[in-house]
Amino acid sequence: MYQNYFGLQAEPFSIAPDPNYLYLSDRHQEALAHLTQGLQGSGGFILLTGEVGTGKTTVSRALLEQLPESTETAFILNPMLNEDELLASLCDEFGIRYQKRAATRKTLTDKLSQFFLKANDDGRQCVVLIDEAQHLRPQVLEQLRLLTNLETHDRKLLRVILIGQPELQDLLRRQELRQLAQRITARYHILPLTEQDTQRYIAYRLQVAGANRPLFSAAAARKAHQLTQGIPRLLNLYCDRALLAAYTESSTEVLPRHLQQAHIELSGTTGTKTRKPRSVVWQWAGALALLIASAAGSYNLVNNAEKQPEADAVNQYQAANALSRAWGLPEPPAEANFCQWVQQYALACLELNQSLQQLRSINYPALLYKRDKAADLITDGTAIDTNGWNGAFLILYQQPATDNSEAHKQWVKEQLKRHLSSEWHKKSSTAQFKALQKSQGLRITGKLDKATMAWLASRASDFGPRLSKES
Repeated sequence: MYQNYFGLQAEPFSIAPDPNYLYLSDRHQEALAHLTQGLQGSGGFILLTGEVGTGKTTVSRALLEQLPESTETAFILNPMLNEDELLASLCDEFGIRYQKRAATRKTLTDKLSQFFLKANDDGRQCVVLIDEAQHLRPQVLEQLRLLTNLETHDRKLLRVILIGQPELQDLLRRQELRQLAQRITARYHILPLTEQDTQRYIAYRLQVAGANRPLFSAAAARKAHQLTQGIPRLLNLYCDRALLAAYTESSTEVLPRHLQQAHIELSGTTGTKTRKPRSVVWQWAGALALLIASAAGSYNLVNNAEKQPEADAVNQYQAANALSRAWGLPEPPAEANFCQWVQQYALACLELNQSLQQLRSINYPALLYKRDKAADLITDGTAIDTNGWNGAFLILYQQPATDNSEAHKQWVKEQLKRHLSSEWHKKSSTAQFKALQKSQGLRITGKLDKATMAWLASRASDFGPRLSKES
C-alpha cells in the first residue's frame, strides 16, 4: 500500500525469508565463523541457539551457501520424529533407496552407513541440519549420536548442526545425553542486534527495496530498537507497520510516533506509561538482594522487601541493565530474576564481598554497591571510584562450554595446567588451587570457588568485556 508513496519496488520488511534481504550483522558474522570453523574440525555436532526471531535461520542459510558443492546436505525441518522416522527422513533427504514397507531400524542404519562411507571415499562431506531442535526427543538425539560414531582416524563421516531456542541447551544438559554433549565442538548463541546494527539493518532493507533516501529518522530507528530490543523478526513487523502509519499521515519519513503507533497496534496496549507495581520491581531486585544485604552495615532487603524504597530497586535495575549492555545483551525484563535470566546466554553471576585487588584480578566489569544502596557500573579497571563502596560487587562471567560433570572437571584441569608451572601438575587439586589463588591475589580457599571459576573463565576465552584488555 505504501510502496508507491515511498518509491519502493518491493516490501522492505516482509518476514518471508528472501535471500536478497540477507543482512549479516557483526554478531551473525561471528556466529557464521564459529559454525564454519566447527565444520572444519573433527567433531560430530555443532550447536546454534538464539531467541525466537534473532536470525538463526539467516545464519544457517548463509552457512549452507558457503558449503562446497561436494557437500551432501540433509534438512530436517520437522523435529517431531521418532528414531525410525528420523532414519527414514535422512535416507529420503540423501536420496537413499530402501523398501519402505520392509525397512527396519537396522536396515536404514546400514544404508546410511554405506552412504557415508562411499561419500567419504569420493571426497564428499555429509551434513545434517535440524531446525527447531529443542523439540527433539532425547532418544532421537541419541540415535543421531550413534550415527556420528562412524569415523576415520581423523574425522567424523557425518556432521550434525542443531539449531534451536535456548531450551535446546537445557535439553543437552540432561544426564542421558552427556555423551552427545561432549561431541559438540562448536556452539554459538545469537544475541539480538545492537542499536547500531538495528540502524544498519533498517537502512539496508530499505535500500534493497529501492529506497533512494533515508525513510526512517535517526530517532525513529532508535525507537525501533528500543521497542523490539533488536530482534530482527520484530523489527520487520514494527517497521512495516510504522511505514504504513507514516503513509496514512502523508509524512515523508517515519518518526518515533509512528513506531509508537505500531507498538500500540501490534501489542494491543494503549501506549500510556504506567508505574510498575512495587512487587514487580522487587521481584527483579531480589536477585541482588542477598548480595547487598551481606555487606556490612547494609540495609536488610531480604527480610524487609516491603520496606525497600522503590527508587533503590529501580537504581539496581538500571545498573544491571548497563551491565547487560556491556556484555551486548538485550534489556533484562523487569519481572525476571537477573541471574537466572543471563543463564540463557551461557553466562553466570558472581556475587562477592571481596577486595578491589581481587576484582581487578578477575578482570570483568562489575556492579559496585554503595552504602546508600545505589549501584555503579565499573568498566575501566584503571579508574574505579570506591567512595561509599560497601565492598560488595556483582559480575558476569562466561560459563565453560561443557555440559556434564566429567567434561567440566577436565576443563578445569586443563585450565590449571595452563596457568601453573609443571612442578604443580602432579600435586593435589587443593594444592593447585591454593597456588593459583595465592599467585593471582584471590582469596585462598584451596577449592574451585566462584571467584576462581570466574578468573579461569576470563583467561580461557577472549569473549566478553574486560576491565583491562592488557590483562
